[in-house]
Amino acid sequence: MQRLRTLLLASVMGAFALTAPAALAQEDAELATENAWVTGNLIFLAYHEVGHLILDQAYRIDQNANRLGAEQSADDIATWLLSPDPEDVDEYHETIVAIEGWLQSADQRSSDGPWDNPHYPDDVTRAARIACLLYGSDETSPNTFEALVDVVSLAFEPSACQRDYAKLEAALESVFGDTDNTRNNPVARVSVRYEQAGPALEEAADFLRESGVLEGLRDDLVTSVGLPIDVSLVGASCGPQSSGFLYSASRRQITACYEEVDWFLFGDATESDDAAGAETAGDELGSRPRRQAPLPVRPPPPPRRPR
Repeated sequence: MQRLRTLLLASVMGAFALTAPAALAQEDAELATENAWVTGNLIFLAYHEVGHLILDQAYRIDQNANRLGAEQSADDIATWLLSPDPEDVDEYHETIVAIEGWLQSADQRSSDGPWDNPHYPDDVTRAARIACLLYGSDETSPNTFEALVDVVSLAFEPSACQRDYAKLEAALESVFGDTDNTRNNPVARVSVRYEQAGPALEEAADFLRESGVLEGLRDDLVTSVGLPIDVSLVGASCGPQSSGFLYSASRRQITACYEEVDWFLFGDATESDDAAGAETAGDELGSRPRRQAPLPVRPPPPPRRPR
């Protein structure tokens, strides 16, 4: 079964080659690697919100009744949608950088004491769950993702990962059908727009536009998903304590928050220039717990971008 895959993913993740082209200066190569790391994390967060969309529009689940289960399921759906076919095992960078992102987030939170958020899995568990499903997606021997076993073992038993992945795939294929044949798919209604950003978030908004993450997601939803998807993909300011990217069932909208893009780019908390950005519809499901500003600077890798 062909996973959702656009030219965007292949081109962006090509920057993860072990050696940069000789023509690139070292600084340019480092910046390209960092940009690919940031973009990979944004792609995973966007697909996490697609997970919430699927739970809402396909399964008709009241996600607020079991937020922890909904967040875990959204991560699972994102991992499955971005996992490679067996013949394309090199195309897995979005999930790898997402694992790295959650582990780095766990390092940051380690000084805050025990995890006490009832709505989200802790960051280590999220990284291990993604790693387990990716490890379980490959049935060959030796397993292409053998290097992930140590991460898997932080929260799960590696020997159970293939079974868990098979159960997830069976459940989702019953919803998505065979995405190799899109001719009979219902027409999806997916739009993309960007709201204006204030001065403090202009670089983040520009990065999101130039990355093509939302456009690539739109193309995937329109051409590859066998569901009558109805959603707007919006780049916008969500307020200084926004929880990553957001899905609103009432608005039928996925919001890519500029604050989250800024956090991945610079590792600091940027106050929103738009007070209205802090307003929510009351049913929004985010990709991560809301954080308290200010945030500590993330440790490398990747190196921080100069402002």
